[in-house]
Amino acid sequence: KKTTTESITLFKETLQGKNYSPQSIKAYMGDLEQFMTWLKKRRVDWDIPYRIRRIDIVEFINYLAVQKASAETRKRKLATIRGFLKFLKDNQIIFGNPADTVEGPIREERDPAILLKTEYKALLQVAGDSPRDFAIVMLFLQSGLRVSELVNLKLQDVSFESKEITVRQGKGRKDRAVPLVGQALDALKVYLAIREAGAGYDEVFIARNGTSMDQRTVRYRIHKYYEEAGIKKKASVHTLRHTFATHQIHNGLKINQLKEVLGHRKMETTYKYVHLDKTNLRQEMEAGAL
Repeated sequence: KKTTTESITLFKETLQGKNYSPQSIKAYMGDLEQFMTWLKKRRVDWDIPYRIRRIDIVEFINYLAVQKASAETRKRKLATIRGFLKFLKDNQIIFGNPADTVEGPIREERDPAILLKTEYKALLQVAGDSPRDFAIVMLFLQSGLRVSELVNLKLQDVSFESKEITVRQGKGRKDRAVPLVGQALDALKVYLAIREAGAGYDEVFIARNGTSMDQRTVRYRIHKYYEEAGIKKKASVHTLRHTFATHQIHNGLKINQLKEVLGHRKMETTYKYVHLDKTNLRQEMEAGAL
């Protein structure tokens, strides 16, 4: 019968055999060492693998919480313990995995910032001198695109006839159609009318030097406009996507429709906007669309 200490050594050798990176192995071993140090203080039979109980794991995770470890850290340490015990079970050192039914800590979601009507109006105003940047901000606010999707948008993906843009997903995921509405439609028309035919580029948004824009440039421009508009809250380009989604829910868009527009895989990801609407907007928002 192997002791827990011997089992940990065996586990480490297996990880090395599976070509895990030295950093990963170090993290795993550090987590297990911390768990074992804690376990030693609790029970005399700590070195007997099958003596490890579910309650030990639960209380260790709770102990970490008291020590102010973040949910992310607790989740990782639980995953390490679970992986180690699975290894013991697979090698018949123990007969069941006591960690299987331990619930992982819920990740602490800090509510993402969203812009209020006065703020996004100020943002549009300062971006208004550049038809390109105005169209970019407008498109973020009215279609909820991700930065990567915006910079990859091609001319052939924009249809003024059917008033929609096609967002190409790549990686075997299905493309999605996003309605092109109101001011976003107008702003895009204005920009495309003056857009220099880029040197063989078919991306919608091109940089001053005539090449396609990269995500960094877009982020830089948006941050510059946040500053000029006097928006102090911790906002990023992604804030515009959060803003779009929360306002859509506020104005009555059904959650399953929003999920499609945003291109979320899981409904839970979309649900947070219902919560954001209730917390952030109830007091502060005037009715009406963007």
